[in-house]
Amino acid sequence: MIIGAHYRRLGVAPDATAEQIRAAYREAARRHHPDARAARGSAGSDDEMAAVNEAWRVLSDPVARARYDADLGGGTDPARRDATSGSTHGVPTVQPRRDPFARYQNPPRFPWRFILILIGVATVAILGIGALTDPAEPTPIDNVIRVGSCVSIDAVRLEVDEADCGGPYDGVVEQVIPFDATCPYDLMGYRDRQGMGVACVRVVPSTVVP
Repeated sequence: MIIGAHYRRLGVAPDATAEQIRAAYREAARRHHPDARAARGSAGSDDEMAAVNEAWRVLSDPVARARYDADLGGGTDPARRDATSGSTHGVPTVQPRRDPFARYQNPPRFPWRFILILIGVATVAILGIGALTDPAEPTPIDNVIRVGSCVSIDAVRLEVDEADCGGPYDGVVEQVIPFDATCPYDLMGYRDRQGMGVACVRVVPSTVVP
């Protein structure tokens, strides 16, 4: 059984009652008090009285004593451990303050290699899917004029009709505006035969086949 330094300093057993600890502290305080030592002419130091006071502080408090006894049960003497770690009588020494910015001085490396490999794999997968996928069929003519529609122009009636972009056509619709609006100066305005509005067309030679 480990007898802690605080018990040895007061000269009591680990199972001593509170009254026994109080009486032992009073006796030790009278024995180690500086005035009592001076009267006896005996040598000593204030550290001895401080150690007695620390023992009384721990053992007189039921919570602190229970914690102290638990540490003794683990095979360590808290008083001896404090002495060897740089604290004096239970008062810890000031530890150096940690630099809060230390982790930013050596930040973790970004996994560039992994990202590049991932991008390469994704690119190959996209190209492979594109090569294996049949090209999209051209959009069938539905006679609805919209932006991007290829059209044939009726120069007499100033109307347009949707045409196949894979064959001859007169122009491409870049805007569809209401009847009371005006097309930009570089586009020609033609009525939509379906009555949807005015198609602003960029005219191209009719012989052009993309």
